[in-house]
Amino acid sequence: MNLPEIIRRAIEIGKLDGRITFDELNKLCEGAVLDPKDIERILNALSEAEIWIEGD
Repeated sequence: MNLPEIIRRAIEIGKLDGRITFDELNKLCEGAVLDPKDIERILNALSEAEIWIEGD
């Protein structure tokens, strides 16, 4: 899955109840080659969408 698709799916999941877990995020990123800037983009997109990331 490419970065825009990861971000789109993460926001889609997070919009359900305002949060996404680390496990859900890790599953979305599975197999993708991401650098630190990509991770930052994901976190910024989630923050802008007012979605919290929390542990399981």
